[in-house]
Amino acid sequence: MKLAGKTAFITGASRNIGRAIALAFAAEGASLALNTRVNRDELAAVADECRKSGVRVVPVLGDIADAAAVETMVGQARAELGAIDVLVCNAAIRPHQAITETSLEDWHRVMAVDLHSAFYLARAVVPGMKERRAGSIIALGGQSALTGRPNTAAVTAAKTGLLGLVRALAAELGPFGIRVNMVVPGFIDTERAHHRMNEGKA
Repeated sequence: MKLAGKTAFITGASRNIGRAIALAFAAEGASLALNTRVNRDELAAVADECRKSGVRVVPVLGDIADAAAVETMVGQARAELGAIDVLVCNAAIRPHQAITETSLEDWHRVMAVDLHSAFYLARAVVPGMKERRAGSIIALGGQSALTGRPNTAAVTAAKTGLLGLVRALAAELGPFGIRVNMVVPGFIDTERAHHRMNEGKA
């Protein structure tokens, strides 16, 4: 098992990509701190699935867009599982809105969840990784950050900022043995994707 003896903190782990990441890490022997803000029953089900691989799993409930909550959640994960070796910043919100329909509240919430949270999380786990001179931070990006797409101003801006954060942290933390990478998934078969494909069809 490639991740035996390692601990991973995964955000947005209750469904879709986050669930798949959690199950894959569990299959490789990692202990898991799995985060969600609202989908608690779904997260509990994912945790149970992961435990079938014989690994320790701790549900970590809270809002990653809240810096204080992030410190609390990371502290909980450390207290129950030990040092965090891998951080996966997966959670995101992706409203599909024209700029004229995007409220200030919408804009700030997307920035908080899709961009600021990665900074909060990295800041919380990096000190321990630097001490051990080892670690991995993985952020889930978006194709819109590479191409630009209509009606995605908030998401595209946030994911472009996330790409910049990843590049900066990779340069800063590489000398300490910490890898920082972005994964940009293609089209994923989810309920939201089906809804998008069916928009305008009647």
